[in-house]
Amino acid sequence: MLSAAPKRLALALCLLLLAMGVGRAALRPAIDTSSPAATYASFLSEARRIEGLFAAYRADPGLSTQLVVVRAIIGLGTAVFDLSDFAPDHRWKDAARSVALLVDILNRIPVVPPEAFPSGSGANAPAHWTIPGTELTMSRIESGPRSGSYVFSAATVARLPEFRAMVEGDPVTQRTDMSNWTLAQQQFVGPLLKWLPVQQLPAWTHATLLGAPVWKLLFLLASIFLAGWFFLLWNRWLMRATVGATGMRKFALRLPAALMLAVLTAFIHFIASLQLVLPSPIGDWETTLAMILLYLSAAWGAWLTCWLLAEAMIASPIFPDDLYDANLLRLLARVGSLVAASVLIIYGANDIGVPAVGLLAGVSVGGIALALAAQSTVENLFGGVSIFADRPFRVGDFIRYGEDSGTVETIGPRSSRIRGLDGTLTAVPNADLAKMQLTNLTARDRTLFHHTIMVRYETSRGQLQHLLATLRDRVSAHPSVEKSATLPRIRLVGLGSSSVDIEIFAKVLVPDLAGYLEVQEVLILEIMNAVEDYRAGFAIPATITHAAPPSETPRATTPGA
Repeated sequence: MLSAAPKRLALALCLLLLAMGVGRAALRPAIDTSSPAATYASFLSEARRIEGLFAAYRADPGLSTQLVVVRAIIGLGTAVFDLSDFAPDHRWKDAARSVALLVDILNRIPVVPPEAFPSGSGANAPAHWTIPGTELTMSRIESGPRSGSYVFSAATVARLPEFRAMVEGDPVTQRTDMSNWTLAQQQFVGPLLKWLPVQQLPAWTHATLLGAPVWKLLFLLASIFLAGWFFLLWNRWLMRATVGATGMRKFALRLPAALMLAVLTAFIHFIASLQLVLPSPIGDWETTLAMILLYLSAAWGAWLTCWLLAEAMIASPIFPDDLYDANLLRLLARVGSLVAASVLIIYGANDIGVPAVGLLAGVSVGGIALALAAQSTVENLFGGVSIFADRPFRVGDFIRYGEDSGTVETIGPRSSRIRGLDGTLTAVPNADLAKMQLTNLTARDRTLFHHTIMVRYETSRGQLQHLLATLRDRVSAHPSVEKSATLPRIRLVGLGSSSVDIEIFAKVLVPDLAGYLEVQEVLILEIMNAVEDYRAGFAIPATITHAAPPSETPRATTPGA
């Protein structure tokens, strides 16, 4: 089959070879489609030219001469056919197949005389015209860059196999070097397979199945099996290499699997399209499957690349050593990888014939339904995003939330895990955390030392004055206590029911709890020593119960009452 080259591989190769000067003399001339007569004559003239190109390829088989034939037949098909009803991924194959079918049909019907074509031009020309004695209809393009051109209608192109079957066995009525283009396409192979002893194969391998000789299908299946076996070995080796790997190394080792899938798919597609030259429908199925695998491998690669970039930034020496920023990057990688993969899959679906507009509409409706069904999950996801944006805490911080407290271990897209003081791990939904009043104890740059001591009333005024001065000196003397014009503050603040109250207010320049507790212990011991030095003593609230005669109810009083 003079198959269309794969849209992204063979066509690019063709253009590259043409840019290098290959086949310049064989570039197809412009196809005149200004009228039904011009389209008819141009089609037959270009078909005869392609027959000459095909003869040159058979005389000197090579990739360059093959691509010249491929380019010519695709160019003719896209110029004279309305291919809008065909999927974009194999539209080129359909164009080549339709050219062969139409040539065989026109070679077996009477030549259309000049007087049979409609007269008039421009607006006076008919919008549609059918070749006499047939159902082959040309239609005028009414809009777009090819406005006014006459091409064979989409309905006609779709029925060409039927029309070709109707003239099977009829004699050829026109001068031609190829009496059966359809058969030539079925038997055609690329230059790399010319060495195959096809003629020596058993007769049953030349039978046609799904539009192609059986031997071509067997060759394709063998190629797919070998490629699949190689990919499984490659992927197994990569999986073993990733055991125990983390971060950037893990994703760097997984990315070659996606690349190898794309390379093997492109290679099999090259064999099927440019060497086996599979006709329809098996050729269309192979192209569709190849495009699906290519887009899936691209989506897989995009997903891995997003994660690889995030982990590379985290591992970079210029990246700050901040677990919070690392978690934020991983969340962005998760969202970005899903978006990138989804875009590629939707674009690929549109390329194989699934309308992107309808697919997006379905995704939108499905997204709304999913959002309604998983409202709490979506709410928690946005809660996680708001936590990352506001930064009230980060991994490793000790926080107080509601009536509980603990150390943050992970911040996920749905919930955050907090380790309590008793060792239990609590998963708190992000939506709930975003609504709570949070206290980040780790974020403080200093810790408040605030205590009130109660001294006995038996302490004299002079003792209290000396005690206050000593407390101020000893608390200020500690190197971790902040000194300022107002701090530390140690004052006599009240006369209680059983004690004289002294407030000690200071700020300890130690942010972590363990360090603060150590400083607090030293300060409390100094305070106790100072009280003992002046024999002031700490007051102990007491209650005295007076015994009453049996007829009276006991009453409680306090000293001095």
